[in-house]
Amino acid sequence: MLKLTKDIDEANLITHGGTFHPDDVFSTVLMSKIIDDPVVYRATASESAYANKIVYDIGFGEFDHHGPDALMRNEKIKYSSFGLLWKRYGKEYLTKITSDIDEMWTAIDERLVMQIDGIDNGNFPKITADYSLLDLDAVIDLFNRGWNEKVDNDEQFIQAFLTAENIFDRLIIKEQAKINAKKIVEEKIRNTTGEILILDDYMPYHEALFNKKLKEAENIKIIIFPSNRKGYNIKPKTISKDSKELLIKFPKELLGLHDEELASKTKIPTARFIHTEGFIAATDTLEDAISLATLALNNKE
Repeated sequence: MLKLTKDIDEANLITHGGTFHPDDVFSTVLMSKIIDDPVVYRATASESAYANKIVYDIGFGEFDHHGPDALMRNEKIKYSSFGLLWKRYGKEYLTKITSDIDEMWTAIDERLVMQIDGIDNGNFPKITADYSLLDLDAVIDLFNRGWNEKVDNDEQFIQAFLTAENIFDRLIIKEQAKINAKKIVEEKIRNTTGEILILDDYMPYHEALFNKKLKEAENIKIIIFPSNRKGYNIKPKTISKDSKELLIKFPKELLGLHDEELASKTKIPTARFIHTEGFIAATDTLEDAISLATLALNNKE
């Protein structure tokens, strides 16, 4: 458990005081998983007793990105302190929790770290919407002391830390689940001889389906998996990983039909619906799901 101290000599982690941001908060989350008995001190810029401590987002050292020689992660984005720490310690942490170290490191870097690097260095995404977004930066800022609150912002930092830790831990869990799913789906694809891929559970399958190194994936045209509403879902494959255009299509006269009308038209007893756009259909039984998928495969429209 992280401890916050007012005594710099007691600390083994040092970051800046005052207003906090995702950079220093998530950096603290990562480092709390790297070192034993983490104790953080939130310093002012004038303090210099940093020897034998890991210092980030302050002090112009190895893990501060405010100096003139700050490292670039690509041609547009500089590393934040979190990015620098993830680059140095990320794989060390991942060796404790997974065997998929490189794949997991890249997933977390792309999903979380690069976002914090970009925003903390002023590289803001261009988003057009009719409403304001409560993004990660805004979520962490909720914990900073309000102008009229009589509270210690160091204590608020701990609350932000706990929230960030939950986000980080859940992201790790979800990304590991996606990696595991990819392995399972790839094995299923290798053992599938026809054009219908049948999964025993719903799991992310998109990455495996468009894995260019998996030649068998080119044969798959439609996917069946159990629905979380009971029964089975049927989803045609798209023409490419990033496209929404369907590779095969249900007959036009069936789009939007459901229940008795759909069952009557298709002669498939438990056919429940086909979406008006044709990207998903449902049946009560696996046998009927295969029949509905076959109907789509045989459609020449």
